[in-house]
Amino acid sequence: MQLSSDDSLIRHQLQAGLISQQQASVSHNRGLVTHALGIHQQLSPNVVQESARPGDLFLICSDGLTDLVGDSDIALILGALEANLPLAATHLVQLANDMGGRDNVTVILVKVLRAFPSAQTKTWTRRLFSWIK
Repeated sequence: MQLSSDDSLIRHQLQAGLISQQQASVSHNRGLVTHALGIHQQLSPNVVQESARPGDLFLICSDGLTDLVGDSDIALILGALEANLPLAATHLVQLANDMGGRDNVTVILVKVLRAFPSAQTKTWTRRLFSWIK
């Protein structure tokens, strides 16, 4: 499940129905961002809050991966190599590079191993230090 998306001209055009996914994939405007660090003095980040359960796997990546490797291929690799996350990350980067690698490719994989302590049972400092081992 995708939790976030680029703040880009292409995404806004897609959401407004002005262009198709096919047109977006070949557009020369792919690099035009509408929300980025350094553009304004104040930045309001997009924050998504989701519940994480043991076994959940999060992929944090750049568009250098998602522009070249399809969602189904990413899911296949993560499913097959979930037991070895460093190998899965390396394989995703290599696949993007093999597909043309025309942009930087960043991949971070995070697997939830245990449930987080309940916010109601501990202060924020105790919760923080309980996560650090």
